[in-house]
Amino acid sequence: MKKLSCRVLVVGGGPAGATACRELNRLGINNILLEKNLNFTKPCGGGLIMSAFSEFNIPKSLIHKKISKIEIISPKLNRAIVNIKDYPLTIVNRYEFDRKLRELAREGGTKIIEAKAYNIDLNNSPIVFAKSKNMEFEIHAQYIIAADGVNSTIRKKALNETHSRIITRYMDIENINIDSCQFWFGSDISPKHYSWIFPHHNRINIGLASNNEKKIGEYFNTFLKKSNLDSSKNRAKGYYIPQWSGERAVYFKKNIFFVGDSASMVLPFTYEGIYYAMKSASIAVNAISKNEPSLYQKEWERLYLKKFKFLRLLQRLFLSNDYFSEKLVQLYQRKSFQKSVIAYWVGEKEPTDRISTIWKFIKVIFK
Repeated sequence: MKKLSCRVLVVGGGPAGATACRELNRLGINNILLEKNLNFTKPCGGGLIMSAFSEFNIPKSLIHKKISKIEIISPKLNRAIVNIKDYPLTIVNRYEFDRKLRELAREGGTKIIEAKAYNIDLNNSPIVFAKSKNMEFEIHAQYIIAADGVNSTIRKKALNETHSRIITRYMDIENINIDSCQFWFGSDISPKHYSWIFPHHNRINIGLASNNEKKIGEYFNTFLKKSNLDSSKNRAKGYYIPQWSGERAVYFKKNIFFVGDSASMVLPFTYEGIYYAMKSASIAVNAISKNEPSLYQKEWERLYLKKFKFLRLLQRLFLSNDYFSEKLVQLYQRKSFQKSVIAYWVGEKEPTDRISTIWKFIKVIFK
């Protein structure tokens, strides 16, 4: 067994883990990145706000598409088109994107090890045990950043728990080009969640999320028929995504910072995860640099707690049944509503409190 040590061990080489390493390198903090499979491609729509590229100094050459239009489709197939050209959404290839972020981390001084963490010792300072094809590792660190995703081994071993999650079913269909991200609502295709069609290079990604694993195949087949897409040459796949729950959030415990998917930091309603994963990693590193772990939770909640609660409330309200989903699309047909939603999305407008929000939408819906 090979013994190694560092000040910070980052477990997981996705956007959160690689961003953590880049930030640690910038601050001169010794770190190791542990990733179980450097060739893994995470199933993901690949959506990321344009501003993230300048904020995190990411090469814009990784952008496959820029999306300036979102389509919202109701259960009765009514549509609303939302213009987001002032705040375009980019589409990235997750394999290329994750690999490049790791390369930048390596260039900055990170030691990258391809091995799977299988156990952890928290009796004194953290020790992570990992295994590659040819070697076992015992890695000692002052802090661990758990960036190992929705099925986080570190979370399971350290806290003896997994977090709330939902199943998705998705498929890539080649040789189809669209110029918008589509969000479809309806109890026949994705009760209390949404289905999607996202553009990629020379193909589309179609999928949906559901709490009902037994019926997700039925929902997916219905969605394919409803969207008039030919899936005969393709195979559907599935994966889990975290479901954020503020009441059960774990930020830091036993010298471990939980970031990204391992901390359920996926925005309710939209399921945006890449940006918030990178932000959580950056905030955690700032807390490490000051040796004040409590700063991580304080800063993350200062920046995002209201927004996450607000979007969760809107999801529970508008996706509760088809009637309210129809009303949501009607609201999106109003330019004033679109303007407010975009302002909330990009952080230019502060979410209102729960009671004010519910009352405001009730007045609009039943006007």
